[in-house]
Amino acid sequence: MSRDTPLETEAAASATARILQVITGERQARDRGWWNQLSEYYHPEARIQTSWFSGSIAEYIDASKRMAVSDPAGHRLGQPAIRVNGDRAVAEVPMTIEFRGEVLGIEADLTVYIRFLHRIERRNEWRLLSSVAIFERDTITPAVPGTPLTIPSGRLAGLRSSYRLLTLWLTERGHAVSQDRYGLDRPEQVQRLYEDEYGWADLATD
Repeated sequence: MSRDTPLETEAAASATARILQVITGERQARDRGWWNQLSEYYHPEARIQTSWFSGSIAEYIDASKRMAVSDPAGHRLGQPAIRVNGDRAVAEVPMTIEFRGEVLGIEADLTVYIRFLHRIERRNEWRLLSSVAIFERDTITPAVPGTPLTIPSGRLAGLRSSYRLLTLWLTERGHAVSQDRYGLDRPEQVQRLYEDEYGWADLATD
């Protein structure tokens, strides 16, 4: 069985550390509104898919600027799983998205649990090449404990279980939310995504 040499191990550790800085720096720039810095974490042709957006990174930044004014959100990152193969890497990043605002006239907190799958490529420097959100579940609670908050079942009819409350929240604010995104309620679709992403970097998924 082959083993990495000390130099190979050191190189992989260095790449992983740099990729971690890219991943965490990207979300910090997004949440703080550091838009010029945000673009520097991506290759120019990079693409990103979330619940409300799918397109180029340049378009995403422009749309995010507008959304941050009216409907700000914060992102909390879990520990990423980063795998590197040469100049390509894939990172899975658990994340929660947090909103505070009114829903059906009640001040509430919305928490969305997702994971981001990133393709990262080194061209002199490591940069993100694509980012795809996988939705797990979402919850909503009144901001003031004890305040009644009832959402009629009809308001959620036909919405995907992995991000139905997020869909309600955003559509009430005028944002279109596609119902074809990756979510745990469609496991076969998610499995194909993993195979595509890790296959791009020639990394095994079994």
